[in-house]
Amino acid sequence: MRFWLLTCGIMIISSAASCHAQHGGWKSDYAEASTAAEREGLPILLHFQAWYCGPCQRMDRDVFPHADVQKALSTGLVSVEIDVTKEPDLAARFEASTVPRDVVVFADGTVETLNIGYMSRAAYVSLLSDTADRGKTKIKVKPRGEEDKQKINDDPVPNPTDPSSQTASPQPPVESDSEKIVKPEPENAEPSNEVFITGLDGYCPVRLHDAREWTPGLESIVADYRDIRYRFASESDRDKFLKNPVAYAPQDLGCDPIVLTNEGKAVAGRIRYGAFFDQRLYLFNSQENRELFKKSPLLYIEIRSVLKADQIEDIRRQ
Repeated sequence: MRFWLLTCGIMIISSAASCHAQHGGWKSDYAEASTAAEREGLPILLHFQAWYCGPCQRMDRDVFPHADVQKALSTGLVSVEIDVTKEPDLAARFEASTVPRDVVVFADGTVETLNIGYMSRAAYVSLLSDTADRGKTKIKVKPRGEEDKQKINDDPVPNPTDPSSQTASPQPPVESDSEKIVKPEPENAEPSNEVFITGLDGYCPVRLHDAREWTPGLESIVADYRDIRYRFASESDRDKFLKNPVAYAPQDLGCDPIVLTNEGKAVAGRIRYGAFFDQRLYLFNSQENRELFKKSPLLYIEIRSVLKADQIEDIRRQ
């Protein structure tokens, strides 16, 4: 029986490896992808995966074999799969602590985490197409003498500020541990009757992420990301957000990942029940769900749903 189980395990691993080899659209390794991207001036898409990862196997089976996906992987992008068990240094360099995960390095040096977890075929093609389009505006390096390329801030963050010292409504404690083009609100814009969702109840997502401070944002300094409007404490905060919104915006559009995973419902989380994991902010609609997440976070972030703001239940719209 032990021999049979071992044989099955070898067959499963071999089958997964052979599946990866048969899929088109990928470069053979990161070195080849880097060379091609430099030569052609294109973004590099890194898809981090592992043989033991269930969602990775689902994507390998249900997403990557399709011609439209393979075409999108090689249209305006240079794509490469990275096995985190074989390339741990590369995974650490791009902070790929969980898989599946997609990271893009644009030609101007900007690095963004595009997605964490399973994505459907249609959603993945859309993500690739959007990333390729954005890559057209992030071309080559800036002239000598200008500021360095944009980088992800790896500096350690200070301890959270005591929420009671803030003005405005009662502040929630957040525990420290873990696409569409973003458009800033035009200046001198005329008043609009449009109904929109205010992200993080109006608090600045950049101050929260970088300094763990609940700082109210200004109504005059805003930006929309995935149909949710965020306010910022300063213009520089908004600029940082626009460079890498996926790092600052709450995951799953601020929906409770426990409810999303267990019930398939997009229910808005509450800022008083927030928690950081892997430098990403998750919101929950109860303390019980937050505690449940803390015990086994990987159960709730590996498989992610592609959401739209109008699908969110129990959220305030303004």
